[in-house]
Amino acid sequence: MSDPELFSVPNSPALASQRPLFNDEEQFHDLISKRTASTTDSKLKPTVQEYQVFVSAAFELCRRDPGRWLEREKRYMANVPTQWSTLQRMPKVPVSTGTITSTAVRALAPARKPIPTSSPVKIQRPPRTPKVPVRPHGSFEAFARDARITSPASTAVRTRQPATREDTDFESIPDLCPPLSSLNENSKFRVEWKGTPLDLSNDPHRHLLHPAEIHLASVLRLSCASYLTSKRRIFKEKIERARQGMEFRKTDSQKACKIDVNKASKLWSAYEKIGWFDAKYITPYLQ
Repeated sequence: MSDPELFSVPNSPALASQRPLFNDEEQFHDLISKRTASTTDSKLKPTVQEYQVFVSAAFELCRRDPGRWLEREKRYMANVPTQWSTLQRMPKVPVSTGTITSTAVRALAPARKPIPTSSPVKIQRPPRTPKVPVRPHGSFEAFARDARITSPASTAVRTRQPATREDTDFESIPDLCPPLSSLNENSKFRVEWKGTPLDLSNDPHRHLLHPAEIHLASVLRLSCASYLTSKRRIFKEKIERARQGMEFRKTDSQKACKIDVNKASKLWSAYEKIGWFDAKYITPYLQ
């Protein structure tokens, strides 16, 4: 005695007399009944017999080659439009309930266009009041500032100060400089300065300078009188500091002269290189 067949096998004469344990028609009977009951269109509604023929034939083909049947059904379903294919293009509306009904999925209405107004209304803002800075009380700086503000002299028109006159009064300064005889014809002051040298060919005090000094004053763009004044101021300060036993540095010459500090430094360097700061030129004036 053999076990009963679960499903019918086509072209099997050995098992033709046996009845399968599960009948195909009984297996899909409930599914066919639900499908026919859910279809409302009478024109497209198949009969129960048509469903049974389709199910028996489709089940037989699926059982012969399940993989091939699945591929063919996928291609078929991809080409057949359904009622849900059009709804997939519509935006989804969130629904509070668990199911999505036909009224929940709908197309969004277009946004309303803004109504143009005739002219925008400009709101006039009140003018801002300037902030008054907080001033410290009781300090001398605050008192001096308030005095300048409230003073009637602050409202007066400031007069332009006249330009500083060139320091050329060399005759009012004692001549404590080394004698010009200490220079010879080959003596030269080596100095460099930016700009074109000053022409001193017609200077009225040219005769008071050695040719090497004329070249030095021309390079530094100093007139002969301005050069003589600065020269006497430098040696006067040099002797006064020597009497006090102090050194005479380049910054001291800058303070003594009333010309550009860079030009005063150039004069100090030129005199120091040529030896005019040696003791033999300073000692006679210390007694």
